[in-house]
Amino acid sequence: MMEAEPLSERCRTLWRRGEHALIGISAGNSYFNQDRLTALLSWAGDAFEQIDVVYVDTHIDSMLVADGRTPESAAKSVRTTLKDVRRRIRRSLERLGPDAARFRVRALSELMDLPVYRAVTERTDRAIDEDAEFAPICEAMVQQIVEHRPGAGGTVTAAHMQAGLDYLKAEAPLFVDSPAIFGVSSSVVLYHMRTPISEHLAGHTEGFAAAPGQGFVVVKPSEAALATATAA
Repeated sequence: MMEAEPLSERCRTLWRRGEHALIGISAGNSYFNQDRLTALLSWAGDAFEQIDVVYVDTHIDSMLVADGRTPESAAKSVRTTLKDVRRRIRRSLERLGPDAARFRVRALSELMDLPVYRAVTERTDRAIDEDAEFAPICEAMVQQIVEHRPGAGGTVTAAHMQAGLDYLKAEAPLFVDSPAIFGVSSSVVLYHMRTPISEHLAGHTEGFAAAPGQGFVVVKPSEAALATATAA
């Protein structure tokens, strides 16, 4: 069983509307094991008419190089990681049966060349670099990305922070205006935890803000489900 927490009343309204959901999957994130991913996709299929699944395939090698890997070793590792995440998504959708036809799966890099994505990116990048309220939120998010990267534990360098910033800038437009990017009037980002950006955008309506139809809902296994899994 999954439990859902909208991050604002607007997010609750958009969730109940059930038009479109975006599920972002970070490659290499150990949270998204097969069972959790299947449960999340199944829950989304019951709650929304349309679902886009986007797995992040950009700037992963930069973080590995910052960790001391050679570019060749980093590229090889990324290929293996992306192959694994694509396989897990495919297997989870196979478990859903006919309902899987409503899910559209793409890599983030496939979206980045879309004119609408570039337009949202330009506006978002400017805010990340210059907006007095949003910029510190993004700095906190970059710190979170770096600290929770796979294999984290060593010194955080300027190269790590730059890799984290590049990763954030590639992904942030999805949080700002996924309705425009996916051609819908409303869209809800589903993730298993709160993030500095989602919390800020969910509650912020003045200055640099998310699109009116942009929502955020935290979806994760319930405590009862976790207890059952642990017991098993």
